[in-house]
Amino acid sequence: MKVKSYITEIEEALKPTALVDKDKAQKLKKYIGTQLIVLGNLAKEQSKIHKIGFSFSSENSETIYQLYSEIYKLSNVFEVKNQAFLFLDKHFSTFSPEVHLNILPDWIKHVDNWAHSDSLSKFLTRLVENNHTKNKMINILNTWNASENEWERRQSLILLYYYARTKTEHIEFDLGRRLITTLLKDNSYYVQKAVGWSLRESYNVYPSETYELIQQHIHTISATAFTTCTEKMSSSQKELLKQLRKNRKSLQYNR
Repeated sequence: MKVKSYITEIEEALKPTALVDKDKAQKLKKYIGTQLIVLGNLAKEQSKIHKIGFSFSSENSETIYQLYSEIYKLSNVFEVKNQAFLFLDKHFSTFSPEVHLNILPDWIKHVDNWAHSDSLSKFLTRLVENNHTKNKMINILNTWNASENEWERRQSLILLYYYARTKTEHIEFDLGRRLITTLLKDNSYYVQKAVGWSLRESYNVYPSETYELIQQHIHTISATAFTTCTEKMSSSQKELLKQLRKNRKSLQYNR
């Protein structure tokens, strides 16, 4: 019952800076692609509210983390859930990777939009990078990769190379290749965006291997994924890949 009262407390704190224009809030809701209630608070207002804190903010850090975990899972308001990610932004290093491994993977069951999916990836990717949690996290990724839940499938890709250029170490190319190619024909738009995004980031780390991989699957990669995965390539590289795709279409048409 306390968690529900805390959710109400956070909602009340958010209301004064929520969008008054309900049409704008609905447009934001559509852009995010969520079924959650969207209040429309600016990011800086959400951060300010988090900094002020709530009635449970004086608890010890372990208790607060557990509370935010439950708040994230139980709330039906987009910005209330965001408070859990704001907590992690400030306190992620406070906890061991093993503690995060016991809490964060379960959050994916309560994701229904790309914004929360990507926010979660920001932290889960660190568990793939850490030697103490890497193997267990990869086992989870394998499960998610074959899941019926599109957000689990998306998550199995996005966190692989999450903003690869900001990292000093990366996963093995073969792991990324296997997980990405499994989902090349996925019928979810958000998974296809993840395919393209992951190939793009893989290219930043393993340019020659990834370019060859794209060539190998040039006729299977969707238009959505193709546009994203070629964003960082040179004009000549893009043109070659476009020509390969075009040639296949011409052959199919002539038949």
